[in-house]
Amino acid sequence: MRALFLLVSLWLAGIVLADSGGERPDSVAEADMKAAYIYNFGAFTEWPESNRISFNICTLGDDRVGRSLKRYEGKLINNRRVAVARLSSLAAIADCQILFIGDAELPKLGRIAHELGQQAVLTVADAPVLPQVGMVIALQGQRLAFEVNLDYCKRANLKPQSNLLRLARSVRKSD
Repeated sequence: MRALFLLVSLWLAGIVLADSGGERPDSVAEADMKAAYIYNFGAFTEWPESNRISFNICTLGDDRVGRSLKRYEGKLINNRRVAVARLSSLAAIADCQILFIGDAELPKLGRIAHELGQQAVLTVADAPVLPQVGMVIALQGQRLAFEVNLDYCKRANLKPQSNLLRLARSVRKSD
């Protein structure tokens, strides 16, 4: 059932973006689709055991995606209720399970990586910075697509499920 939800969500994301008439989709629709991808990344990844009460999805530097993610608050990922936080600094990034990094914060990727170390935090960006993050969401023509960095995921002890990997535009791994 979860796999069906993922497939339908990603399919709908493509339809909504394609329906924009060949022009770049408006920021609201694009932010909503990115939020759906981010939620599904969490739902279709195996996470290490945790004593945390909530599953924290955080955004740093992109309020549109943060607002769109609010619709997922209270849903379950890994048997924990989703909480969404829009961060204004790096102080709380270790409390996130997923950290979406907006364009304005991309210059801080090195510092973010240093602060997170090998913690089980899936970093997601919407810019071509795949070697430095776990997943990238990008426009491909008129549709959103995503790429996965399995080396990053392995270091963070995260295991994207095979049905998620099959939908990725590309999967980066050194093995």
